Amino acid sequence: MKTFLFVISTCIWISCSDKNKTPPGIIPLNEMSRIMWDIIRAQSFANETSRKDSSINVESQTKALTKKVFEIHNVSSSLFDKSYDWYSSHPDILRIMFDSLYSQKQRESDLQMKEKYKHLGKDSLPGKFLKK
Repeated sequence: MKTFLFVISTCIWISCSDKNKTPPGIIPLNEMSRIMWDIIRAQSFANETSRKDSSINVESQTKALTKKVFEIHNVSSSLFDKSYDWYSSHPDILRIMFDSLYSQKQRESDLQMKEKYKHLGKDSLPGKFLKK
């Protein structure tokens, strides 16, 4: 809940400040965050598949998947690079974006853990067996 409030408050803060407003020709923060999230996932997938299959070149796999991400989001690599450069020159906004990505990763990890251990009921907790 704290993470959700943090993300909402930072979005409000960004929308209220003109100095941090993205200029025309720059991918808006929300869309840039989604693209970055997909690129991170694509890189992770490329690393994982190349680790399992030595015939896969991680660099070419990463490039191909990143290109696919750009196609999905209807963005060119030059627009992404230009936008990333702009965000890099505005570290306060870049930090907000990375904080948002980190929060998203945490939520995904929490959901995966809950899914992984959902079969464990209250009866299987170790404390039950310690009581005499």
